[in-house]
Amino acid sequence: MPALMDAPRPARTNREPLRLVCSEIWGGNRPIHSPVELPGICGVLYSNPCHGRHGGDVHYLSVCGTGILSRVCLADVVGHGETVAAVSDEMHAHLRRCMNQPDQRKVLSRLNDRLHVLGFRAMTTAAALTYYTPTRRLSVSYAGHPPGWYFSRAARSWSRLEVESTRDHAHPLTDAALAIDSGVPYSARSLRVALGDRIVFVTDGVLETPGIDGDQYGEDRIAELLNAHRDASCEAIGQALLHDLERYSGMTPLHHDDVTFLIAEFVPGPAEPRLWLAVKNRITRPRGNATAFQPAHRASGRPDDRGGFE
Repeated sequence: MPALMDAPRPARTNREPLRLVCSEIWGGNRPIHSPVELPGICGVLYSNPCHGRHGGDVHYLSVCGTGILSRVCLADVVGHGETVAAVSDEMHAHLRRCMNQPDQRKVLSRLNDRLHVLGFRAMTTAAALTYYTPTRRLSVSYAGHPPGWYFSRAARSWSRLEVESTRDHAHPLTDAALAIDSGVPYSARSLRVALGDRIVFVTDGVLETPGIDGDQYGEDRIAELLNAHRDASCEAIGQALLHDLERYSGMTPLHHDDVTFLIAEFVPGPAEPRLWLAVKNRITRPRGNATAFQPAHRASGRPDDRGGFE
């Protein structure tokens, strides 16, 4: 564990939301603490490495070419430095190729095969979610990653967002971490959300935050905090979680591990009819404000062939 004096400065909070609109991907393994907006989703993304400016937690946000399919992927790579950078590079390239793929199970499966073929052996867990705004359909898959939490506005309660297992594939590594073996199948949980419903995803650095007495923060404390702040905004919940982790561990800033979380709410998506929106976005290719943000990905700063951000 690094000494407190060597701990990196925490990610700065950006006041203006990071906004993606159409045919965009943004992410990497650098610090961020910012409101985020995708079609149909708004919330806050926090990620802070415990060593330097590049950590083992990787985060990506993307929107498809028609502006109606939003995706978020959080990953936890064992290690730091060039190993994580290489995995992040591959994730960026793969998720960009797959930004129009509606099934994140296929996205994870193909990414897994790609990392395995390339010989990556760093343990990498991932959570991937896809949200289709016209039908308010959410789908979530995990690759060895802790499941997230889901808040039902109607029931005013939080529950774990477990997947519906596909053990009938008879594959011993179903839903396993990435790059362990090729041909691994991934399960999914699919549900229709209501406006105002919420989701929370974290990496192990949150769950395994050590207390002063040595006990880890754990799932139960997250559930208690979420229930205690069910009427707060996503940003307020994020601040409460961060402050509680610092209080519990006695570390400010946290430096035991990379810490990443996403807290988001489902909001109205684009109002136009989906066919018209798809045609319009294909022609006009509107962009958000990702170019105003320091690229989190070391290769994301290059412009694509449309002059926008990849």
